[in-house]
Amino acid sequence: MAAYYYQGQQIVTPFRLSSNEPVFSADSISLKVRRVKQGAQRWELEFNTIMTDPADTFADMITNFHNTVTLEMPQLNTRGETISQGTCNTLVSVSTAHSANDSTVTIDGMGISTTIKKGRFVKFSNHDKVYLVTATSTASGLGVATLNIYPSLRTEVPNDTQLLYRDGTDAITLTAFRDISNSQGIIYTDGILSEMGTISIIEAL
Repeated sequence: MAAYYYQGQQIVTPFRLSSNEPVFSADSISLKVRRVKQGAQRWELEFNTIMTDPADTFADMITNFHNTVTLEMPQLNTRGETISQGTCNTLVSVSTAHSANDSTVTIDGMGISTTIKKGRFVKFSNHDKVYLVTATSTASGLGVATLNIYPSLRTEVPNDTQLLYRDGTDAITLTAFRDISNSQGIIYTDGILSEMGTISIIEAL
């Protein structure tokens, strides 16, 4: 896993990333299963960190526990390597306006036949929601491609809105809250070494 940080502390494994999308399920008299999605979705992360400054971390945790935090969204790994952004490395934007609940977005500005990879977390510059690319997008000869995303758009995206997807250049930041079940303190394991325990954060919608 690439190096990612939470409040200046390096995130280490074990690391859990999950999608919370409430689904209601019921069995009919004939035992057919009926499932209905609520339509809401958020990302949830759970991880440990290497604590380098217990005093600073503890003070910040106590005074800012209920405020939002931002961190770079960890990209998924495959075979020990972070999923690449693909072969595209240009400024990409939405080529036509899209409405909330659209799950495909038309983009342009890509190089001919370049790609944005499946499994990549991306954002649009007009709002904070983080999306997952569900199929590799390959540009046509005009540099245009269709981007399939999960979840569907939470808000409308105007024409020419920038797509944030590139390593380093367009940091995909996650805005989140700490789960209220987390401890507001630190743990000393031997009187000297300290840790924050397992940290759970939930995407701020």
